[in-house]
Amino acid sequence: MSRPTILHLAVDFNTPQRPRTTTAIEWFVEALDADFDNVVVAYLRRSRPGGLTAQLCESGHARLYHFPFFGLPLGLGLLPAMRAAARRTIRRLEQDGIRPDLVHAHKLTFEGLAGWYVARHFGVPLFISLRGEVETKVFRMKPNLRGFLRRLCADAARLYFVSAWFRDEYHRYVPAQPDKERLLPNIVRNIAPTIEPQPAGDRFVCVMNLDTWKRKGLRWLLEGFARAAASEPALRLDIIGGGSAQSRGIAERMIAEAGLSQRVTLVGRLANAELLARLPGYRGLLMPSLNETFGMVYVEALFAGIPILFTQGTAIDGYLDGLDVAHAVPPRDAAAIASAVLDMHRRNDGLRANIAAAAPRLFRTFDPAAALAAYAADVRAAIGRKA
Repeated sequence: MSRPTILHLAVDFNTPQRPRTTTAIEWFVEALDADFDNVVVAYLRRSRPGGLTAQLCESGHARLYHFPFFGLPLGLGLLPAMRAAARRTIRRLEQDGIRPDLVHAHKLTFEGLAGWYVARHFGVPLFISLRGEVETKVFRMKPNLRGFLRRLCADAARLYFVSAWFRDEYHRYVPAQPDKERLLPNIVRNIAPTIEPQPAGDRFVCVMNLDTWKRKGLRWLLEGFARAAASEPALRLDIIGGGSAQSRGIAERMIAEAGLSQRVTLVGRLANAELLARLPGYRGLLMPSLNETFGMVYVEALFAGIPILFTQGTAIDGYLDGLDVAHAVPPRDAAAIASAVLDMHRRNDGLRANIAAAAPRLFRTFDPAAALAAYAADVRAAIGRKA
């Protein structure tokens, strides 16, 4: 019997034709390669209607299409744009002789719109990932779409919350469907059943692409860190991540304006393996992002044995309830960031011990093997046959 084919629709998927984005969906598809044939349509919005030819790309773990589509900024005409993208997707799949057994849309309010039409055309189940960041904006700003989104979610076979924090917001607009809803955290590669913290160094760390400095809350981080450093002169911070020369220049100016030129170092981009090797020696991860879908680096930091700082109602909020291993701060609150940094600095040994003690629960929560096994079972149940 041939292996089932999963069609993945994803905006955030790397192709040679686009700037680098998150590897979250890429790693997920790669992990499914042992059991399923995977086809990825990597959507990329273009603001002009020309030059929209889909291109087949080299990929070791999936049949990958770079798939530009025409769409206006700010989500104007969102549904017609995704309906048109779905029609083009269907034509290309049929042209290439691909008939999926299941469609997985990796975001509700873009890929999900297209995925509904594609799944209906082929008569196959639809899975949807709920990532929170864009979905929140669309639900709040486009009330005319809410009825269609409710129908889409009612028709879906499974609804996967990558962002645990998004569940309450989602249920403001869509009735709960407990039999369909699951948590599906992003895959992180340093997960282990035990965590053995290393001795803490003298520096904190922040990991971000400098081109996203506004969304990552860099201004508030630097202001908060400067306030904390006024009380603890030994505090130091490394910022790891690449970005354009312009963004690096902006970051350098912000660091200087905060009086932190001797305390904050822009390290530059590191490969994931090197980042994982460095993390255990830091005192903690500081990332008060303004809107973070999940943030794999938070989980990487915890399994490296270091405490984390994130913003309430974003990132991995909802996964760590009841654990004293992190600080969740209000958005844009430099005073709260400063207080959290000082607490992480002064209680560092205790927080690291808490992380080690919480390892069994953290492993159960983020174990990729368990998540993938449950997902594979959902796929088999949905399509009614074994992989």
